[in-house]
Amino acid sequence: MTAVPTAMRLFSVIGVCGLFFLLLSVQGCPSAPRPSGIRYPITSGSHTILPKPEQRILMWADAPVADLAVQWLRVHHYSVIVMPVEGLFRTSPIQHDFATRNAALAVAREMKAAIVLFVEREVTNEGALIESDCGPLFNVSVGVRGLSVQDEEQVLRGSAHYPHCIDVNEKTLRSLTCQAFATAWGFRPAGQLEIPSSLMCTTGQTAPSPIR
Repeated sequence: MTAVPTAMRLFSVIGVCGLFFLLLSVQGCPSAPRPSGIRYPITSGSHTILPKPEQRILMWADAPVADLAVQWLRVHHYSVIVMPVEGLFRTSPIQHDFATRNAALAVAREMKAAIVLFVEREVTNEGALIESDCGPLFNVSVGVRGLSVQDEEQVLRGSAHYPHCIDVNEKTLRSLTCQAFATAWGFRPAGQLEIPSSLMCTTGQTAPSPIR
């Protein structure tokens, strides 16, 4: 007679355990918390030649960062900035190819520009330094390259990205644009430094570092 109650207790325990594991599978494992605290952009960049304030600059840029780049240049006393016909670059991201380079140089010569600045943003859902999967956020970077129209050689470059995933908004793009330009111009060293992006958007920096 004791065998039946024992079997019932065994089935009851198995049922409770099954329910417990079922709840775990439905809820899933708790997700890891996102990084917190202030994190500064990581930058790289250098220059061999910088444009002079009076020289004409052709801006060839992705639409989201074109205006931000122009603002940075004007704050830093570059006022002769021209852009190609709007349809040339605002309908699609910049392509890194020989045809795009030649087209930009041809437009620059026609507009009598001394420098072509390529400015672009890159947005992906993965690959951030400390987060492999961004979920609803993004891995964002902004880069700038400068070509001398006369020599057709690259004379400056700069890039900036955050080590973690972030929202794509004007504040983010402004911060990265300012940091990328400031590194290319030598206002700050490359790397991840505790330098607020707002500082890199103003004229409060010291003079550019010697050519590296």
